[in-house]
Amino acid sequence: MIRAVYIAALLCCQIFATNKIEYAVSLEYWLNEDLKIFSVDNVIMLEIEDDTISLSSNSWFGETILGEDIEYENQSFLEKNIFNIIFLNKVVSEEDSWIEEYHLLNGKKIKVRYLFSTEESGLRLYRMDIKELNKDRDDNKINNVILDNDIITVWTDLNKEIKKIALMYKNATYVIKIDEN
Repeated sequence: MIRAVYIAALLCCQIFATNKIEYAVSLEYWLNEDLKIFSVDNVIMLEIEDDTISLSSNSWFGETILGEDIEYENQSFLEKNIFNIIFLNKVVSEEDSWIEEYHLLNGKKIKVRYLFSTEESGLRLYRMDIKELNKDRDDNKINNVILDNDIITVWTDLNKEIKKIALMYKNATYVIKIDEN
């Protein structure tokens, strides 16, 4: 019996260890809150597989924006990693208070806060704030974009399951639709 449990646990670990998720990132440019100038779908691909996260262009327009593909290996996407929270758990656990002990890539410690904004069309809208706890000279492009953003917006259903995330960085909005995968 114990041998069967060990074998089942080993198989489950193997299944989860080779877990690969991909998300298409779209680009939107808004003149103001009510006027979208343009939107281009599937410009960049975000891929998380095992202990690697990568961003790659999905078109010539993506190449122009991204410049070169970005890949970081040997990352920990365990329970308190913000990518695990958003892309695997997909749930806003606490709102309107700071949640500490989260981290970005390379173990960079952060704290996160989801501020409820409004409810519209069956969706809850949050502003997501992220603050780094240990200031250092980390040269990680993904961390820098997340920490230097203008605003991160999170849409959830009424059960607080994340459906879409928009990150405004340098006057452009990058949108990841979670529920399409």
